[in-house]
Amino acid sequence: MNRNKISMALMLGCATMAGQVGAASWTDTVTLKGFASSVYQRSNATEAFNGAKNVGVDDQGSFSGTRMGLNVNAEINERFRFAGQLFGVKDEEFAVHVNWAFGVLSLTDQLDLRAGKIKFPVGLVNEYVDVGYALPWITAPAVIYSELGAPNGPQMTRESFTGLSLLGRHGAGDWSLEADLFGGEVALEGSSVRELGGLTLRADWDDTVQFQVSNYSGTMRITGADPMGMEGVKHKGTLYGVKADWNDVVLYAERGDITMGDLTAMEATSWYTTVGYHIGSLLPHFTYQSFEQGNVDDEQTTATLGLRWDFAPGVAFKFEQSQIKTDKGVGLFPQSSTPPATVNMTGFSLDMVF
Repeated sequence: MNRNKISMALMLGCATMAGQVGAASWTDTVTLKGFASSVYQRSNATEAFNGAKNVGVDDQGSFSGTRMGLNVNAEINERFRFAGQLFGVKDEEFAVHVNWAFGVLSLTDQLDLRAGKIKFPVGLVNEYVDVGYALPWITAPAVIYSELGAPNGPQMTRESFTGLSLLGRHGAGDWSLEADLFGGEVALEGSSVRELGGLTLRADWDDTVQFQVSNYSGTMRITGADPMGMEGVKHKGTLYGVKADWNDVVLYAERGDITMGDLTAMEATSWYTTVGYHIGSLLPHFTYQSFEQGNVDDEQTTATLGLRWDFAPGVAFKFEQSQIKTDKGVGLFPQSSTPPATVNMTGFSLDMVF
């Protein structure tokens, strides 16, 4: 079944459930929310950054990252609900696909069992990374959140996984604690990560400061060519971070470490720090990113000055100026390229929720 058919089936399924739950008013049981981001970025390099030619950002300019989505939430009864997201991005010619779709069974007031295609619960912002309005940046830091395939990219996070998740919550004064035990399979292009298992722990203080740590592992299964020898190799990742919004100061800091069995070339360490300050409807911020791969045979850093302007309810304009430095190797440029030692990149975006 192709993506458009899957999307149509999802929408029809939601409509059917809404009719079954309450014919009087489907709005009592089904919630629809949408988001969209229009993105333009341009660099002074002929080599494409964070994507293949005509997809990544180069001196021809790119609308890569322009995207839109529709979230569906259906309350079936007091204990069960369905959640899904239809998503389209310019990189894929806006072909609509199901970003995630899963059922949630409330075992108790503090324990949920989720099953289906679930957003990968690794990374501070990965569960809403496509919603540009929810982020200070035009796109989330590439050193953690890039979806580039091996051997490029950090291999830290993924769009979603298919399987089960046991999500527990506990309140303790001003603290809200969560534990997400998950397992299943991640589908990739030409490969997959099977026998996936992981645990994410979150601690939130008064909706002001959040700490998160994740650890997961899985086995690589290759369906196509395997030049890196990854078949059967154990893929392991550990990510931890903190974010805060306190007295107008905004902070994000995150680090991830990846190993791929004994493949030294696939080892990666990534980290970034963002600091910003609210001035009315403006949020100026600075981000520094670092990416090292292959036992420091590949090193890249990025410094970004950015400005977010919330000029209307539910709408934000963003501007960023970045300087990318590749000290060794090619960083997040194509493996076959020879990028300049320093690349300047400018970006604009308009983000909205509705």
